[in-house]
Amino acid sequence: MNGLNYFFLIGDFTVAIALLVGFFLARKNNRISIEYYTLFWIGCLIGATWEFTFLFLGDEFLHPVNVWPYGLSGWPRKLSHSIWDGGIFMVGIFLCEKYLKGPLFKSFNKNELFVMLSWGLFQELLVEYLFNGRVWIYEPLPWNPIIIPPLPGTASLSPGYTLIPQAVWVVAPILFYLICLKVMKEKDFIR
Repeated sequence: MNGLNYFFLIGDFTVAIALLVGFFLARKNNRISIEYYTLFWIGCLIGATWEFTFLFLGDEFLHPVNVWPYGLSGWPRKLSHSIWDGGIFMVGIFLCEKYLKGPLFKSFNKNELFVMLSWGLFQELLVEYLFNGRVWIYEPLPWNPIIIPPLPGTASLSPGYTLIPQAVWVVAPILFYLICLKVMKEKDFIR
């Protein structure tokens, strides 16, 4: 592994730890509601469903460009990415809070869903552009075909954008949004 690969390794786990510590401290100091803290953990669990499924599918589906030392390429990386996913979902909530008016997450709102879905798709395209072929490679398969060829500036090892990771980020924000509505509705019911 070269210096850039160690940077990716250290950065990956540093961000995951920072998210855990940040959300814990934000909740402890009442900077976020218990509902948002709960939603962070729900986002991590939703992310874990595909992160660990991809690990289970093996190297024929997804494999690292360089195997990280000390066994960190396996489940530790997937755990880290699951935490990242929780943070990514919470950025969607932040964007709704920042750009949408009125009480949020009280009932279905197409604008909230649009923000969450747009953010999910945008970040997935950006993450794949930056890291597919540099940190990991999704192998094109009959059930995971290339849907967008490699773009200018992508890594030379990148096969392009494959279906499954993009489909995940079409479905996952919708699921997270619906759960968000349920969590926020229960908050109103309890109080």
